[in-house]
Amino acid sequence: MTCNDASSNPSIETPQVTIFTERKPTNNHLAIILGSASGAVFALLIVSLSVFLYTKKRRSEVTYATREPVIDMRNWNAARIFSYKEIKAATNKFKEVVGRGSFGSVYLGKLSDGKLVAVKVRFDKTQLGADSFINEVQLLSKVRHQNLVSLEGFCYESKQQILVYEYLAGGSLADHLYGRNSKSVSLSWVRRLKIAVDAAKGLDYLHNGSDPRIIHRDVKCSNILLDKDMNAKVCDFGLCKQVTQADATHVTTVVKGTAGYLDPEYYSTQQLTEKSDVYSFGVVLLELICGREPMTHSGTPDSFNLVLWAKPYLQAGAFEIVDERIKGSFDLESMRKAALVAVRSVERDALRRLTISQVLAELKEAYSIQLSYLASSGHSN
Repeated sequence: MTCNDASSNPSIETPQVTIFTERKPTNNHLAIILGSASGAVFALLIVSLSVFLYTKKRRSEVTYATREPVIDMRNWNAARIFSYKEIKAATNKFKEVVGRGSFGSVYLGKLSDGKLVAVKVRFDKTQLGADSFINEVQLLSKVRHQNLVSLEGFCYESKQQILVYEYLAGGSLADHLYGRNSKSVSLSWVRRLKIAVDAAKGLDYLHNGSDPRIIHRDVKCSNILLDKDMNAKVCDFGLCKQVTQADATHVTTVVKGTAGYLDPEYYSTQQLTEKSDVYSFGVVLLELICGREPMTHSGTPDSFNLVLWAKPYLQAGAFEIVDERIKGSFDLESMRKAALVAVRSVERDALRRLTISQVLAELKEAYSIQLSYLASSGHSN
């Protein structure tokens, strides 16, 4: 409603004042004054009442607008609605940071029932519009798979946008390859393959098991989390895109993602497809094989980019670039199959890449071959 809406603001008629013929000047003047004053008071009352009713209606509309999404959200039955007070209590006033990103920080939380959660708090500058945030929560509430990190609930009050996820105690794949866990416990080849299979299952669900289809758009090692038993789950759907038309081949959108993992075809055309996720996942596979990050500034210039450096070696079956920490412990055929999957996933031309379903099938075979190798050779995993 606007202030120009005449229908909601009744017009105020000018007060009618009767002036009698002059007989007693003093009384006539008094009548005029009293009449004018009465009319002015009446007009003031009408204006005040109109302003009061208009303000009350606007407040009612704003209150309804802010509460309506929450009412709708309660019907999803998947995500719990937390108050900001509950979030502060669960995180002990945001005491322990377990992750940071361009979006904000992730805090360790403990719910009243004792369950541990990861509480993702957005910075003001990264907060979405109300509709976008609600859409994100609605999407995350529908995504349920054993290899996808599940949304426990959210908080949308006190100018806060907070997402509450299940907590995975094993940290991220990046932690195990390069960070705090990389020196204490080295990931064996069979564990790396198992993690790859788990993550591929999660992506396969997004591409083929979800309705509508979902393109993750930010697949990377730090977005693959591990539980205490080293089972992997894909997380962080903040950049994901839904493909609402069943027969759509791509979605045209502004390029978003992480340097080193970004599909070059998507970057040049702005046409996002499921193959964009496959490219990013192919980079993850190269990291698992080579034990190095996608972008580095050490060594020679031709080794700065992992894809450009590793691809020629792996295509030629030259496995001297394999991570030193797993050399001598892998079956050659298992490594060859996984390397071929990685190479075919990072093809510059998206049409030449595998689908995620094909990636998953090939990785399962590589994993099975490695398990058989370990069983026959007496190696531990």
